[in-house]
Amino acid sequence: MERIRPENTVKQIVERFPITRRIFDTYGIMCGSNVLPDKPISFFAKMHNVNPTKLIDDLQKLIDGEVGTTNEAAITKPQTEHVYEIFVKTSIIIALSTGCLYGASLLAYMAFHNSFASVSWILTETHGDTQVYGWVGLFIMGISYFALPKFWSTILYSTPLAYKSFFLMLAGIFLSFVFKTISYYTGFFFLKIPVLIGCTLQVVSILIFIYVICATYLTSGKKKFEIYEGFLISSYLWFLFQAITFVALYFHFTVVNNTNIPEIFRSPVRHIQIVGFACMVIIGIFAKTLPIFLGIQEPNKKISIYVLYILNISIALRTISEFYREYTTNLHGFFTVVFCLAGIMEACGVFLFIYSLNLFNTKKAVKNTVNLPTGFRKFIRAALVWLFVSETALLTYTIYEAFSGERTSHALFGAYRHAIFIGFISMMILGCASKMIPLSKGVKLCSTRLLNATFILINVGCLFRVVSQPVASHLYPQLYALLGISGFIEYAAMFCFGINAWKTMQLDVQEEPSEQIRIATASTNVYQLIKQYPQTLDVLINFGFKQLKNPILRNTLARTISLGQAVQINPVNLEDLLKALNDAIQVRVSAA
Repeated sequence: MERIRPENTVKQIVERFPITRRIFDTYGIMCGSNVLPDKPISFFAKMHNVNPTKLIDDLQKLIDGEVGTTNEAAITKPQTEHVYEIFVKTSIIIALSTGCLYGASLLAYMAFHNSFASVSWILTETHGDTQVYGWVGLFIMGISYFALPKFWSTILYSTPLAYKSFFLMLAGIFLSFVFKTISYYTGFFFLKIPVLIGCTLQVVSILIFIYVICATYLTSGKKKFEIYEGFLISSYLWFLFQAITFVALYFHFTVVNNTNIPEIFRSPVRHIQIVGFACMVIIGIFAKTLPIFLGIQEPNKKISIYVLYILNISIALRTISEFYREYTTNLHGFFTVVFCLAGIMEACGVFLFIYSLNLFNTKKAVKNTVNLPTGFRKFIRAALVWLFVSETALLTYTIYEAFSGERTSHALFGAYRHAIFIGFISMMILGCASKMIPLSKGVKLCSTRLLNATFILINVGCLFRVVSQPVASHLYPQLYALLGISGFIEYAAMFCFGINAWKTMQLDVQEEPSEQIRIATASTNVYQLIKQYPQTLDVLINFGFKQLKNPILRNTLARTISLGQAVQINPVNLEDLLKALNDAIQVRVSAA
């Protein structure tokens, strides 16, 4: 039998042995394209972070007949499928260390001294940075690397570059966290240089991340632009903008020998991080997936476009006006009006987004007798409630500041930020992870009990914090004790989530013995149906389930869903689908 050599091109191999196309598809090299790359196989293996020897060995075994054409379990999945795991695992580690645990300790110290001023601003600042870049940033980057290629029916443009963005971001977080604190307390000028390097590394990491995502989109051949992609582009650009701004600010105040960046700068930049980056990317991803996850109709596209423009304009106006109204005298009134308008616009944009989901309109719910697993749904619904509460609070504070000329107290504004960061952003991340991580592995979530414990603890902790912070500061100091324990309750929630997610990512797909399928029903598992009756794959693809062309998705996503659940992912008439599948099954049975 002819041997495959590293210098052979993909085109030569596929034209000589058409059956090998399935191996290339499994490794993600073909991406479902009909164009055969005329490049050496060793080149493509390195480009996709695949072991060339292993790839050639798999191809040779298939050609020699040592591996069946349908034996996909024997083919190793490409590492590009696992790149997101290092991001998610590291984000969990950071959340459980310099994120939640560190923040809970600071909060307990404040509660013990009955004063928010008892902890230096630099400690809360570094805690906030690790939460934004470490917990939320790394998680969103990882999920983007995993989910977006699936949305666009392609593979990640470059796994090596994705890993580079990870290590650069991690190095930036470490340098910024450690040396920002040390330089503040020691006052040594040379210790500020590692902070600048760390902030610069974060900028480079974000640039690489955006480049990989954009290149993935452009190489996917996708022609129709969807509204959720507008949210994602906006969020990534805001993420880059705030990182560059922090580098410029820290450089400026280092030159003038002042480590303390004034609150007038930090506040609008933090707003960009929370609303411009985190909220926008969550709205974008869930504008694509919420109809599937919650069994609702797709949000009105016109309303979604309005939300996209309103939020972007409001963030820009708030950032500009919040700075200039403190630095101007003649135009102070003008920028105060702009500031108030920005707050009203943001609230309107958020409320429109919630309204467009039709969550409370039962007439617009997708009717189906078989539902997707519901464990994660309560996270999404609770997160949207927290979003409504936090935006209502921000709107109230904005109007108050505009008409009274006074700043909202630190206790009240801090409660708002916690409500939106933990209540909405983190809650959405937990809900997203409890669904996407099992899907990516083709397994079930490790523990439903841990998921339920996470939900209860995160909501109780957030409620205690949001209520006790302003009440303890303004009315009843006795509630500082409740404030002190709220952080550790939230930490317990993150700990439960971390264990659950980590164990799920460690699971291997187990082949469970299944009964012979005689007739396809709504409860029939998609993977088992295709495995027992390969001809049904073409039927499913013809009905619009094009994702199943990818053997990796057949071996992961298909394992976790039934036919009834599949028609919620790609809405088609279930009865027509079942009839076509059963006709295909009967042809196979009759032939046998």
